[in-house]
Amino acid sequence: MLYFCSENKKVDEMEQQMKITPAQYELLNILSCINKDEDVAALKSVIVQFLNSRLQNEMEKLWENGTLTEEKVEAWSHEHMRTPYK
Repeated sequence: MLYFCSENKKVDEMEQQMKITPAQYELLNILSCINKDEDVAALKSVIVQFLNSRLQNEMEKLWENGTLTEEKVEAWSHEHMRTPYK
């Protein structure tokens, strides 16, 4: 396991208090070193790009296998899925 900062003691304590995945633990170790707002913004941008790329790949698979079609997208545009008010 990699440790990037000397403050990982806090991350270890947090892990003991709650159940987290190994991936979440590694991210917490990395994030414990980020102190600047501009670094947080840059990291957020990278994460958004990563998630967008994964989403785009999944959407492409749906189009290719016929699960998602123009007709379905058009039908969604006419649906009303609002919560009814009482």
